[in-house]
Amino acid sequence: MRAITREQSREIDRIAQEELRIPGIVLMENAAIGIAAEAARVASGRGGHVAVVCGAGNNGGDGLATARHLSNKGFDVAVHLALPADAYGDKSDAAANLAIVRAMGIPLREGIDLGDPALVVDALLGTGLVRHIREPFRSAVLAMNAMRCPVLSVDLPSGLDANSGEVLGVAVRATVTATMVAPKVGFARKDGPTHVGRVVVVDIGVPPALVERVAGSGSLADTSAGS
Repeated sequence: MRAITREQSREIDRIAQEELRIPGIVLMENAAIGIAAEAARVASGRGGHVAVVCGAGNNGGDGLATARHLSNKGFDVAVHLALPADAYGDKSDAAANLAIVRAMGIPLREGIDLGDPALVVDALLGTGLVRHIREPFRSAVLAMNAMRCPVLSVDLPSGLDANSGEVLGVAVRATVTATMVAPKVGFARKDGPTHVGRVVVVDIGVPPALVERVAGSGSLADTSAGS
């Protein structure tokens, strides 16, 4: 499968929403269904709870939606917010999923005291990260790396540059990366191979022709190949 850059990933999302009229929250829901299915496979039979670590962006929204799907599957789930709940605003897709998690009564914890989970879901930071991680995200990454259980990263390990594969200060060392639409080019570069673990591609409902249109044309391609 062809790998894509962060710019191509954004363009695929843009076209899916603006031209194909697929709402962003539908793409997020589709992502969460696929992520939760893989998380359930990893956590099944291990006992204990699933800790979902969320940032305030779309990556965190994917994590929040994943948490409720895991809860529906019967898993004991707790959501750990790296930022206070009011950082999610009122109108984002992540905020909508935070409200659903609250209404469902899934435990919401501010801070990263993860306890002893059977699985950690890393939904902290997504492909948009281009600068070194700062607090409180740095401490959250270190906490996830200190766990003895598997870690499943959403889209890419938090702290890994999606294009260059460089670690931006610190990065999650994932057991599994559930990535949306296609692998990211950074998975095979520099620090990528030692951080992504097993890569699973999640179908979010984007037509393959759209992926080929953006990635196959070379538009918005990363120019740092071989760096």
